[in-house]
Amino acid sequence: MRIQPKIPLLFILFLTLLVNSTITYAEENSDLHVDFNATPSQEVIVKPTDGNAKASIDFTIIPAGEVKEAKRPPIDVVFIFDKSGSMSSTRDKLQNAKDGLTSAVQFFEKNKQPNDRFSLITFSSEIETILPLSNDLDSIKTSMLHTTAYGGTNYTDPLRAAKNMLRDSNNEKYIIFLTDGQPMIATAVEKVKKEECTRPFWFFCGETDIVESDQQVIYDFQNRYNYNRWLHKIFSPDNSKLKSLYIPSAFSMDGISFKTGWYNPAELEANSQQMQALIKQKGLEVSKELYNSKITMHTLGYGEGDLDDRYLQMLAAQTSGSFIKAGEGSVSGAFEKLANKINSVKLDGEVIVPLPANVTVDRNQYKVVNNTVYLPLSTVYEAGQGAPSPITLSLPVEFMAKGTYTFNNLKIRYKTAEESAWRYTVNKSVTIQVKDDAPASVTGKLELNKINQELFNLIIEQGKDTSSFTGKYQLEFGGLVNPNAKGNLSDITIYQPLPEGVEVEAGNGISVENVDGQRTAVIRLTQRVNFENGAFSKPALSANMKMKAIWAINNVKMPQPKVSYVDSRYGTKVVSNLNPDQSELSAKVRTRQYYDQKEYAYDGYSNGTIKKVRVSGQGETTVAVLEPGVNNGYPNKAVKELTADSTQLTITYKDGSISVLSFVPALTVKDAVTQQVLEDGAVISNQAEFYLPTGVPGDDVNYQYRILNEDEPIEGWAAIELQEMKTLDMFGENEVQVRASGGFALENYIIGKTISIEGDDLIRVPSIIELYVGETKSFDIDVFPFGKPNNNYNVKVIQGDDGVINSEYTRVNSTKDNRMTGLSPGEDIVEVETKNGKFKKNIRVIVKSRFVDLESMEFTKSKYTLLLEGNDFDIYSNLIFNPADATNKNIKAVTDTGNGIVEITRENDVWKLIPKSKGVTTITVTSEENPDIKAMAIFEVVSEEDGGPGSEEGSIDGRW
Repeated sequence: MRIQPKIPLLFILFLTLLVNSTITYAEENSDLHVDFNATPSQEVIVKPTDGNAKASIDFTIIPAGEVKEAKRPPIDVVFIFDKSGSMSSTRDKLQNAKDGLTSAVQFFEKNKQPNDRFSLITFSSEIETILPLSNDLDSIKTSMLHTTAYGGTNYTDPLRAAKNMLRDSNNEKYIIFLTDGQPMIATAVEKVKKEECTRPFWFFCGETDIVESDQQVIYDFQNRYNYNRWLHKIFSPDNSKLKSLYIPSAFSMDGISFKTGWYNPAELEANSQQMQALIKQKGLEVSKELYNSKITMHTLGYGEGDLDDRYLQMLAAQTSGSFIKAGEGSVSGAFEKLANKINSVKLDGEVIVPLPANVTVDRNQYKVVNNTVYLPLSTVYEAGQGAPSPITLSLPVEFMAKGTYTFNNLKIRYKTAEESAWRYTVNKSVTIQVKDDAPASVTGKLELNKINQELFNLIIEQGKDTSSFTGKYQLEFGGLVNPNAKGNLSDITIYQPLPEGVEVEAGNGISVENVDGQRTAVIRLTQRVNFENGAFSKPALSANMKMKAIWAINNVKMPQPKVSYVDSRYGTKVVSNLNPDQSELSAKVRTRQYYDQKEYAYDGYSNGTIKKVRVSGQGETTVAVLEPGVNNGYPNKAVKELTADSTQLTITYKDGSISVLSFVPALTVKDAVTQQVLEDGAVISNQAEFYLPTGVPGDDVNYQYRILNEDEPIEGWAAIELQEMKTLDMFGENEVQVRASGGFALENYIIGKTISIEGDDLIRVPSIIELYVGETKSFDIDVFPFGKPNNNYNVKVIQGDDGVINSEYTRVNSTKDNRMTGLSPGEDIVEVETKNGKFKKNIRVIVKSRFVDLESMEFTKSKYTLLLEGNDFDIYSNLIFNPADATNKNIKAVTDTGNGIVEITRENDVWKLIPKSKGVTTITVTSEENPDIKAMAIFEVVSEEDGGPGSEEGSIDGRW
């Protein structure tokens, strides 16, 4: 029986999480894809008798889909920083570059993920600093503080060091390479022939021989300076004498061509152009190594010095990276732009071009496997920016024989970083005819140039020409293989499709037309170019066009231009492709505001982002950022215009829609009872409530408020949150003031509303208070705001009609503990008045005496019959007092007619009658309070023998 191995549960869970996270990540970017068009540079070309026919296949790659939120995989980024001597050619050049790199580091500090790693390599003639890959960016900022400029410029060593550092990484791998000059030094392992000693003799060599081996070689364009010129040198580190150097692949660089074969180093050293071509070629070889190691390199050409923009563009393109040209004032923006690319979602791919027979390409420049060319491409989806700009790639091809050539099965394979398998486009084909003779060829290129702003940092600002740039079209004429050819080229017209957001300055033969459904700038050249005896009267023509960005754009590339013309020998229009400029155009919209003696700029971007920038001299610091989104109500649209006034920024988008960004919070005041929203200056008789329904965009915005009352001291500023309800409860005129700080807020800018709380109902007191002399009663005085402690009133007791103050007012501690004490019987008026004297209420106070006079007193009956042998008779319980609550109901005396019928007793103030003998008597009771008040009744005492009190015979009533 086979026993299956047990897989640990944690491992299974790990794999499940890994697969699920990858699937989730892939699904989010599953709509990202590309399509492409392929066209020949010219459909019919001529084969020279002494060489190959040359053309190109041009690919327009069209990315589709968009990324709402950038969720990228972990990254490794190596910053390579040129610190050669030319970096100190101006006073602030080096410092500006250091500040720019630091700004990129700060960008990654805000956006880095736990598994991201970063490194720094500084170089001149050789590598100076190599920091290990780490998630801690502080070491890079610290290293920048101590970087100084000196030495030459060696591209190859730092690039190889970065490649070796990134070799085993599983992260997405990037290099950001900054330089201000062309390479002057290069190192490479080359096949050489050198002189070596084959028979040593003591300290001498008895015999030498030429040995072929692989050897590290150093190419030094400026090894030393002598007699007013630089001396170049090709050497090996061991100083062995090089006899021959082998060039393994043919190549051309800057018009200098090398064929495969052995070369004499001394002859190469004597030719400056050959030396520089060799050094540049070594850099291209390293960039190919980077691409094979799946490393993307972005190059940054810095300053206005000895830069070769085309070469830096080639270095980046070979790794599917991008090139940016930056001046001293824009290098921070360039670094941040590249950092933002790396922080975005990348889609990588290759254009696959199977080569037909008799077709060749420069195998030293392009990746060729089994006679199939793989052109690298990469496009970056920045969050909220929509689909990236189309990419144009050109593959130069050469035809060794005449014929019709069809390039079949042209396709693109591509994938995002999280995908493991390639996706493929549909196949397409291109046909080129190579003939003995054909219309003359017109080739050329578009070159974009800045006017006042770098192309990646165009600024659309009213009254300033900072969004403009120029396009220079350079046309070259050729293709005349017949030495007797004579004629002319006429109707030469350049067609430049225009991307959205770019406008052309029309006039002077330039118009904007709809060509094949595309808004196109059309340049009609008036010149005719004559040719005779197989030669052109003019080998080249150029045309210029001024363009400008009209709304915010991001990483837009000019589409491939075309040229059409008529060769008089054939009479038909011929169309050829021109090489486009690969520079990326980006523009932002800017307006300025001066506040509190400071200058601020507000910038709008192609994805709707708004930034607030503090401008100080030549420096700019971003102080607030508004990212568009559904949650904040600002759309993800390109900004076309910004207008700032004292309290708000009006944003106009490319589609004409408008949003408003307020620099101050909104303040709403309501009647607390009716909930009616109150305007400034409103008068109410209730307390009010106020809150901030909306605030100021940006991070770390704080809000404060205070209330100014006409009768109260100014309160200090207190914190308030958005939507937090506060109460306005002081009568009189009140001003609610609010201010905000941070984000887009105008510091110390105060907004306010004035609300007056007035009316007779602002004091609540009892209408009447009744109490006895000596009695103290508590009562409420509730002065607005009701229900809260409030000392904002005074109390005064005013005598009544009797002209005497009969009561006394006191307040004990609590503002609610108001007391009245009765002093004497009578009535007073208590006046309660607000301290400002505007409002008052009166209380009627009645003081009563606690003694109730006895008005009368009488027995419950007029006549009583008592039994001689019966119980004692209680006098008090048989009396009726009027009023019943009389204060003194005591008996002063009880008397009878004195005939001994009853005995009158008093014990503990209890008066009783005790029957003594039969007969009739009159009892008189005298009041203690008033002797004139008496009660009288007739009493008859009888015995049982007489029949008792109820008998007819014995009753006194019966006898009467």
